[in-house]
Parts: sequence; structure tokens; C-alpha cells
Amino acid sequence: MRSVLVTRPEPGAAATAARLAAMGFKPVVLPLTEIVPTPMAPAGPCDAVVATSANALRHAPAGRLAALRDKRLYAVGAATAEAARQAGFADIAVAAGTAADLAGLIGSALAPGARLLHLAGRERTAGFAEDLARRGFAVEIAETYRAEQRCYDAADVRARLGDAPVWGAPVFSERGGQLLDALAKQDGLGHLFEETRFFCISAKVAAALSGRNTFVAAGPDEDAVLALLSSQG
Repeated sequence: MRSVLVTRPEPGAAATAARLAAMGFKPVVLPLTEIVPTPMAPAGPCDAVVATSANALRHAPAGRLAALRDKRLYAVGAATAEAARQAGFADIAVAAGTAADLAGLIGSALAPGARLLHLAGRERTAGFAEDLARRGFAVEIAETYRAEQRCYDAADVRARLGDAPVWGAPVFSERGGQLLDALAKQDGLGHLFEETRFFCISAKVAAALSGRNTFVAAGPDEDAVLALLSSQG
């Protein structure tokens, strides 16, 4: 059975592992980050809310979200939109799955000068806020969580993997790719990743694994990544 390393944080890691097991793979869960809520600073008035991850909504204080529910929320993709619905938002516009798609959607829907409240993590995709600013929007960022790095020694990783080469690994974020690349370069682990196939959610994520055997999914979501992985398995 082909082993697939799942390095995304919980609760996504367990859900992805269950899907991989149902597809006939052997998932090995090794989260490289842990989602930690952070205090949300007071924010000024806004015309619309922006969310670039489901975690930004899951970890925002319920009372603060309640005060924003009358605003339209612009979600980066379907998973974030679902988290917004669960948080009580009714007016939700959904982009195709990338920060660039989201900036384009906002630019086509709102007039320059609109005030946006961006619910986000401390580690964010570079360039998104700058893109919105170039389009004439006033953006206030409200951090609700951080992705804290989790470290493992080589012996622990080999024990989890049974010291067997990793056949594949889905990669869902640029930072996730950077941390996975660093793990593969760790002393005593290189032989486990020499022929690993990395199934990436976007070309930008694949660039974080430059020089490795990367594949880019047809769409920026988990379904597309797992479909690509299955096609190679």
C-alpha cells in the first residue's frame, strides 16, 4: 500500500487522512503546524468582510463575528464559505480558490474606496493586501490565529513512517511546502523523500518545493489535489 504523508494542521489532517484511506492509500499524519487562536484586536467600521481561510472564521470571537454578520463576506473558496455560513453569515460571495481570484472578485463587485476587514492568520499569502490596495480599497487586517510550527526529530519521523520511503504528499499552502521541504532536508531523512511525489494545490505552492517531483492540481481545492494524487496512484 502506498504511503501518503499528511502534514496539514488539525482538524484538516484527520479529515484528509480519512479520505486517503478510503481511496486505498496508507496515510501517515504528521502535522507540521498547529493552529493557535490569537486575540483579535479592535477593528474600525467596514463595508465588507474578507476571509482567506476557514480557520480565520473558526477562531474569531463569536461576539465579534455577530457584529459583522450584516455585511457581505467575500470568501476565498468553498471551504471558507462553508465556515462563514456556520458562523452565521448569509450574504457570501465565493471566489474560485486563490487569493488572486478573491482580489479580482472584490474588485469587480465593490467601488474603489470601500473599507474591507480582512479576517486572517498571522502567516498570510504575500501580495493579497497589496493587490487590494492597488485596486483602491482600504484594508484593515484582523488576525484571529497563527500557524505555530511543530518540530520532530529524525528518529520520530522514521518511527512514524516505519523508515520506509514516502510515496506521496499533498501540499495545501506555500508555508506548508516550505516546512515540508525543510523536513525532507533534515539529517537522516533525505532517503525517505528521494522519490516522493508532491501534489500541490497551486503552482505557487509547488515553487516552495523547487527541485522536487511536484505535480500541480487542476483547481485550488482539496478535491482537485486528491484527484491528482489518485490519478498517479
